[in-house]
Amino acid sequence: MGEVVVTATKRATTVQDTPESIAAVSAQDLQARGVPSLATLAQGTPGVSLKSEGPSQTEIEMRGMTSSGGNSATVGFYLDDIPLTGPASAQNGHVVIDPDLYDLNRIEILRGPQGTLFGSGSMGGTVRLITNQPNLSQYQASAQSVLSGTDGGGFNHNDNLMINLPLISDSLALRIVGTENYTSGWIDRIVASPFPLVGGNPEGTVRGDVQDAPIEKQYPGSNAYQTYGTRVSLLWKPTDSLSITPAFFHETSTQNGISAFDSVPGTEAHYQPFDIAEPLTDSLTAYSLNVNYSFSRFDLTSSTARWTRNSTQVEEASEAFNNPLEGITYNSNYGLPNPGYYGPSGSGPESGIEIDPSHQFSEELRLTSKGSEKLTWVTGLYYSRFYSLWTFNGTTPNYSAYMDLGTLQPATTPHWFDAYSPTTLSQYAAFGDATYALTDAIKVDVGARVNHYNYEFSSCISGWGSALGAATPSCSGLIPLSANSFNPKFNLSYTFSPDLMAYGTVANGFRPGGGNAVYPTTPGTIWGAAYQQMNYPSGGKWPSTYEPDSVWSYEIGEKARLLDHHLIVNASLYYEDWRHVQLEAYPNDWALNLNGNYVSIYGGDLDMLAVLGAGFEFELAAGYLHEWLNGGLHWDIPPVHTLPEVAPESGTAALNYSLALNGSYALTARLETTYTGKRYSLSFPNPYEASGAYVPMAAYDLTNVRVGLRFQDAWTATLFVNNVFNKHAQLESMFTENEPQPDFTRIETNQPLTAGADLTYRF
Repeated sequence: MGEVVVTATKRATTVQDTPESIAAVSAQDLQARGVPSLATLAQGTPGVSLKSEGPSQTEIEMRGMTSSGGNSATVGFYLDDIPLTGPASAQNGHVVIDPDLYDLNRIEILRGPQGTLFGSGSMGGTVRLITNQPNLSQYQASAQSVLSGTDGGGFNHNDNLMINLPLISDSLALRIVGTENYTSGWIDRIVASPFPLVGGNPEGTVRGDVQDAPIEKQYPGSNAYQTYGTRVSLLWKPTDSLSITPAFFHETSTQNGISAFDSVPGTEAHYQPFDIAEPLTDSLTAYSLNVNYSFSRFDLTSSTARWTRNSTQVEEASEAFNNPLEGITYNSNYGLPNPGYYGPSGSGPESGIEIDPSHQFSEELRLTSKGSEKLTWVTGLYYSRFYSLWTFNGTTPNYSAYMDLGTLQPATTPHWFDAYSPTTLSQYAAFGDATYALTDAIKVDVGARVNHYNYEFSSCISGWGSALGAATPSCSGLIPLSANSFNPKFNLSYTFSPDLMAYGTVANGFRPGGGNAVYPTTPGTIWGAAYQQMNYPSGGKWPSTYEPDSVWSYEIGEKARLLDHHLIVNASLYYEDWRHVQLEAYPNDWALNLNGNYVSIYGGDLDMLAVLGAGFEFELAAGYLHEWLNGGLHWDIPPVHTLPEVAPESGTAALNYSLALNGSYALTARLETTYTGKRYSLSFPNPYEASGAYVPMAAYDLTNVRVGLRFQDAWTATLFVNNVFNKHAQLESMFTENEPQPDFTRIETNQPLTAGADLTYRF
């Protein structure tokens, strides 16, 4: 754990010698633990939380700094030196890709603000995936096949291949990695007919008995997905001082539907009145060029990257649209009988498609000192230009059953909600960081980043379900914003011995502000009621923009090797002072970003590795935090002092065993349990005029076991069972999946018990 080499400071150090809170996992550990995805790794890392609908649909958060509000994530995500930014306005959040982890060198999870070296998207932390570079002198190849079966699902396969070709000895080499992963689904999509209508008092608060309704069609494994990935990198070293590394990365994923079940009746199924599938697709292509020239006293590095991404998602909500509680069918608004799903006055099917294209160009030019002088430093310039476009097109074929929200008369168009919202963000930065050894034991590190951003946002929403109805599109016009920021960092470390270090850090991070769509405030309307409830002044307007937010982080920690290196204990305590926090509310189900006052977060992280003897090792990674939100005058979602998607407790405990059978073979085993505590998930409110509601998510633990045989460095064969006790954890309440109901939502869940074999061979 302590000897993994990292470049978190833009210089090569080890985890144990870096005075920061870092969780680093090497390639060997990734294979030994059988980590199939970044989402799985993050799930068991203390201080880290996530939301995920499936592949390439993962949103990462750290130390309680949720990214529900705003247009920018709170955690930076990098593939080597490529900053991969999530879409700005997607309904499923600031999601990042979840690439296959095959042939990675390591994964670095940097906790706490990383604004000095990694910029505006890293106020909560940074995740870095570092790939293996081409080997100039040695032919290498490896192959892996992971075959398994899932309870309630079917056959899964994950096949990977790596080839390293030295084209010119010690001068030119090519490395190619190909991956594919098919995971069978475990959620059934069931079309029921006739579909039972809702009940309750008021009508619509109790779902009909869908579980016992006649089944018209049933689609097992409706969340099955397939991914393909390719990484190609070329290393050219024409001289001892110059290296040039162009690289290409491409990944595609397709999924039949989201990994979520209906909270009522709570079985692993999704019930529909109409046969409308909800596929997801995602494609990302990235090009990068790294050029490094080594001078006698420093290295000069240029990192250039461009990527394009396109995500699509079909979303269906026919049942929700017919619910009289929503009041969007014409009859339900005038006390007439509910029209039902079928017949000449029925509301009929409803669906929409969300398309999120985005792209980014970035360039970083930096100088890094060499050697182990008293003063080491790094400085550089950074530029990026990010573009994201959120579009949504909703369709209601039987539109006359609905009420135009502008005229309050029957709708006259099948288009209920058509949205077009582009976002552009350009950033310019200069940064520097220097470490000076005052003595052999005391080191001072000082860093700062000066950043300027230009932001442009516009939103135009039309259709009978838009804020002003079909006759008048709700358009914001162009909203330009710009601001400067200064992000300092100060770190003091004391090395008592080569095996014991203590440190303290003060660091600052920030996020850009942004713009909101246009909603009315007319008294007597549903938006007017929500406007008043959220304590906005009479006769005013919803805020068209929200400010940047920032955080000051205060951390103390230690890193220790004890008992003749048989015990490693790394621990830290922190306080996060988060100001002007960006929050997302849902007045009448419409997303609105606003600024709260502040969040105070207290917490601690612990990483421990103990060599027990007789081939046994014990690992423990645990985190705890306490938060207090002051959301200000306009924040009224109870419990009002709590942020969504933040689990106070999280951690992983694992027992490893290794036994040398003879000079060539070794038996390995691992028993691992991860735990995530109770938390709240943001949902739509009931009644709808409110600004949102919290749904409590139960704590859960997941246990995995692996037993394998290794032959030297040539091959490994491992049997595994993931989720041994077949837990169906509740990961998140789906609050933006095309109008879910406040009383019965869709709940994201994990993969059930999965057992199989992992076979790896190295040439």
